[in-house]
Order: sequence, then C-alpha cells, then structure tokens
Amino acid sequence: DAGGREALDSVFAHVVGAEAAIVRPQFFSGTHAIACALFALLRPGHELLAVAGPPYDTLEEVIGIRGSDNVGSLKDFGITYREVPLAADGGLDWDALAHAVRPETGCALIQRSCGYSWRKSLGIDDIRRTIDLIKMQNPNCKVMVDNCYGEFVETSEPPMVVCSRCSSSYE
Repeated sequence: DAGGREALDSVFAHVVGAEAAIVRPQFFSGTHAIACALFALLRPGHELLAVAGPPYDTLEEVIGIRGSDNVGSLKDFGITYREVPLAADGGLDWDALAHAVRPETGCALIQRSCGYSWRKSLGIDDIRRTIDLIKMQNPNCKVMVDNCYGEFVETSEPPMVVCSRCSSSYE
C-alpha cells in the first residue's frame, strides 16, 4: 500500500483531467460509486435533479423512488428528487433545462450514456452546455457526471469541461 493508492489516484486524475480521483476496488459497481458520490454531495433539504431523463433503474432505490422506504435512501435523509424529461426527439430538453434548477437543487446529475433508453449519448459539448445552464441558474449547484461508457470516446473528459460563466472546472 505504501503510497500506491495515492499514486494510482494521482495518475487517474491526471489522465482524465480531474483535480483528484479515488480509484478503489471497494467500489464494486457504478451504482455503488454514484451512490457514494451523491451521499457526499447532498444534504437534507437539498434536491437531486436528473437532467437527462430518468437515471439507471439501479439508482431508483438509492434515490428512494422505488421500494426503498426506511432503508437509508436519499429520500430517507430528506433529499428530494426531480428529473427533466427528455425532449420528443430523445435528446436533452434544453428549454426545460433552462428553467429547471432551483435554489434547493444541491446536485444536478448528468447521465452521459444512453443507458437502456433510445436517446443518444451525450458528447462533451452537450455536457458543457448543460453545465453552463445549470450554473447560470444556481452557481452553488454541484454537477455530477455519470461517465459510464463515455471514457476516452472523445479527446476531452467531463472533468476537463470548464464552465464558461465561472471560468473554472465544474464541481
């Protein structure tokens, strides 16, 4: 272990253009990693906003929108949930997104991959535009990108996206 973990974290962060990274075999699935991140970013009274339609069904119990009363879901901790439905063409609904973020929106979740839906996966330009719209409405809102199946498909990765309104990487 002697420094190996920190070295691996540092190399991974450098490769994807992030400030920091945590690379651990203890994250046994994407759902587990996302759940850990959401519980770290959100507090009671916050809202989680999924901006690319519904998330993977495996997150429904974590969020508390399916079969998860009193098991430690986000809902159980006083965190509300909303989602921006996709547009008729299956893409992001830019008009709805331009008015979706509220003061209590603590985190906006961007699911890059189409998952099990028929929409197109999101490119870096879509992610940049989405982050700009989110930060324009609430500069304090954290943005989390589920980059599953999106790694290394473009020359930039989501942590490299810079918010044009805040001149820094998204949080």
